[in-house]
Amino acid sequence: MVSCKKVIAELSAFMEGSVDSKLKAEIEHHLSHCRRCSVLLDSTRKVLVISGDNRTFEVPAGYGERLHQYLSQKLHAGK
Repeated sequence: MVSCKKVIAELSAFMEGSVDSKLKAEIEHHLSHCRRCSVLLDSTRKVLVISGDNRTFEVPAGYGERLHQYLSQKLHAGK
């Protein structure tokens, strides 16, 4: 039986289809029973779809300024 740690380590190879058939079956079995790992796989797939999309996405107005303010506050709070 494969562990969460092993699934995470092999996730990229699993998604590319480059794991051997035994490991593939073990990972698929694990994913059918482990919600955390199946969510990780689904999220990773979604990130790849979004990052591979050639369209550009508009950032909401004022988001950049709010982000810079937040980061500046967090960085200066640690000093």
